[in-house]
Amino acid sequence: MIEKKILVVDDEESTRALLERTISEFGYKVELACSAEEALDKIKNEEFQLVITDLKMPEIDGAELCRQIRSINLGTVIYALSGYLKEFEPEQLQDIGFDGHLCKPVNGTVLKSAIEGAFAASCQRVK
Repeated sequence: MIEKKILVVDDEESTRALLERTISEFGYKVELACSAEEALDKIKNEEFQLVITDLKMPEIDGAELCRQIRSINLGTVIYALSGYLKEFEPEQLQDIGFDGHLCKPVNGTVLKSAIEGAFAASCQRVK
């Protein structure tokens, strides 16, 4: 059985800590990255079924991170996370390569449902 691992990428420490605590309470293994560069290093060395990434980050933003992840692993489910989702149309996010999006602050029930949906989609991609 594949271990269900989630990578959370956000430059805000408080957001990373909150998501780590919440996701861990759901029973999933969660890794954290404070930048896209750190996330890419982790992705090259480990397999994550789900990546949740902030859109607005210094250096490499979430959109570029998504593109780079897609070039490494097409099967990874990737969700955009932002307090500024009004700046993006869902079609734009989908065209970039995101599978879904979450608004900050993330509601726990919505997050749990999104994670369950991501793992269901990940299982379908493996088959």
